[in-house]
Order: sequence, then structure tokens, then C-alpha cells
Amino acid sequence: MQTRPAIIGVGAVKAGRYPDRTETELAVEAVALALRDCGLGGDRVEGLFTTPDLRPSIGLQLNRLCESMRMRPKVAAEVSCGAIAPLLAIRCAANEILLGNIELAVCYGAEREGTTGWFKGIGSRVGSPMFEPSTQQLHGSRGVMWAYALSARRYMHETGATEEHFALAAVRNRKHAARSPMAALRRPISVQDVLRSPPLCTPIKLLDAPVSLDGAAAVVVASARLARSSRTKPVHIAGMGQYHDDSSFVPMDGCDKPISSFVSTRRAAAQAFERAGIGPGEVDVAELYAPFSPHELMIPEDIGWFERGGMIHALEHGETEVGGRIPINTDGGLLSRGHPWAVTGFYETIAVTRQLRGEAGENQVHGARFGLVHTEAGMLNDALVMILGRP
Repeated sequence: MQTRPAIIGVGAVKAGRYPDRTETELAVEAVALALRDCGLGGDRVEGLFTTPDLRPSIGLQLNRLCESMRMRPKVAAEVSCGAIAPLLAIRCAANEILLGNIELAVCYGAEREGTTGWFKGIGSRVGSPMFEPSTQQLHGSRGVMWAYALSARRYMHETGATEEHFALAAVRNRKHAARSPMAALRRPISVQDVLRSPPLCTPIKLLDAPVSLDGAAAVVVASARLARSSRTKPVHIAGMGQYHDDSSFVPMDGCDKPISSFVSTRRAAAQAFERAGIGPGEVDVAELYAPFSPHELMIPEDIGWFERGGMIHALEHGETEVGGRIPINTDGGLLSRGHPWAVTGFYETIAVTRQLRGEAGENQVHGARFGLVHTEAGMLNDALVMILGRP
């Protein structure tokens, strides 16, 4: 593992609302924090990889960052593929390092999803071109919540899960967020608070869902050689796996595919574990991309920590809390940390990195050696899983 690229610096702006700041200003702060973390200057950066900033910059926002921070990267790119883009950016950096083209890269994302009202108009009875036209677009929804709600309802039918169990996941995330200074939502909530919150798309309610916010985060990826001399504890990229099913959001090629289990997550996780040379039971802490609380139950089962329906018991007995069998979303997850989607994967990576470096404060998982980061793009069809480890 010590011959593989490593994350040696992290930095983030707390998710929130920043109406008086530009995406570039947020990006500069996050990147500066990440470089300061590892004690390096912008002149050392040879690779620069970013995700969409949701503004009409036609992929050239990183040019402004180079000018602002006087960087001269040998390779630079904007990576766009839904919410797996942050981990794809890290993969691009790692691959360039493994090819011998560069030794140090910065991967970052910065967006003002909340301030700009990027999600306004969703559900406005206009079919989105991201959906299959002959059936899905006819429902007239530009949003994706309906697909997650159908998935949740099917999971309830198959396992006996209830809306109370989904609420337990939201409460756990908020419990972790209350002890995380980077979380946007830290006020404690109860199961009854979740159940009484306004319905959005049954069984999903307001407190089962994330808030649209702004944010920025960055990680510094280095070669194994540079990592050995880093002033911070290097966290190595032990393995990555990705799988894209032949569907878009929900299966359209037959009735035998599940909608309450994620084929892409299972395949991506299996590939990541194989490349890292470990099994699910060796993971000490995880950050999962679960945009709605029902999927906090499905994804851990698909990754392999629990049998089908086993997350019901796990949530009831605190097995996924700090101190439990497999602590999940120790920084509050999408529901409480905040979820600017093109930045979320970086937030997740930073949370696991800090856990493995022993810097997670009150949420620290004692002796954590391996961590898992999971992201998705398009719900059931596309997932990317990364295993991080410390020497």
C-alpha cells in the first residue's frame, strides 16, 4: 500500500450559504487550506482536477484558480459525471501519478448550489432529458426523488422496514453532526421530529432529505515518494472500484432487477475490496452517499456489512454509530453535513482521511486503519467506491 498514491492534505469550507462570495473565492480558500495542511505551495502543484461549479464557465473555472493562486499545472481538467465526479477527479490524479506524469495534484470542488437556487423548478411538470422519454419523462418530473421513494417503498415491502427505521438513520446522522464542527445542521432531532416533518414524496419527508447548500473542499494527492516525506500522516488510496449498470436511474430492461438494492454499489464495492486486498469486515469507518434516509439502510447491506434487512437491527442497536460495529457518516452525512453535490465526495473523503489520521475530534473512531468512501451518480445505475488506508 505504501507504493500507492496518497492523500497528504485536506481543506474545506463549511457547507452553508455564501451569497457574497464567488465560486472561485470559495475554491481558493479550500485549496489554500489543503496546501497549508501539507505545508506545500501552489508552485508545487503539477495536476489540477475539479468538478462542475454549476455556473456558465464552460469548464474553465479552474483557469481562474490558476491565475488567482499562480499555479502552473502540467495537466488540468474538469470532471463531470454526476455526484461521483469528486472521486473520479481523485482517480484521474492518482492515475496521472501512477503513469509517472506528475507527482502532486490538487482535486477540488466549489459550488453555490443553494445561493443560486440551482434546484429551483424541479418538479415543475417539465420532463428532464436525463430520463427515458417514452415512460419516465411522461410523469413530468424534473426531480429524482420519486425514484428514491419507489425504491424505499419496495425495501419496506421486502424487509419490514418502517418509516421509523428510516428516521433512526436521520437521527444518527444528526447525532454525529452535533459533534462535527464542519456540519451545517447540528441541532439534535428525534424520530418524532422526522416523522412529523412535512412529506415530500412518501415515504420521504423533509428531515429524511438533505438541504441544498453551497460548499467547497479540496484534497492533495501525492506520489508514494512525496508522501513518505510529507509532514502529515499520509492516507493511501488502497483501491477503487466503479460499475455502471445498463440503465439510467431505474432499470428499463426487465422486471428481474431489484430497485431496493444497488447492483452498481455491490459490484463497485467488490472491485474496490479486491484491489485493496481486504474485506468489508476490515473497514473501520465509512462515508456513504445516501441522499435520503431510506438508502442509509440499503447501501450498507449492498456493500456487505449486513444481511438483507440487517440494517433495521443495526440502527436499533447503534451498530453504525461511533463506537459501534461499523461507524457510518461520522460527520453527519448528506442529511446533516450538507450536500452540494459536486463537492460532497470531497467532503466524504476528507472525513475519512481525518479519521485515519486520528483528527476527527469527538467523533474519532479509535484505531481506524481502513476507511471506505462511496458515491453514486444516477441512483441505481452508477457507483464508485474508494478504500483509503494508513500504513
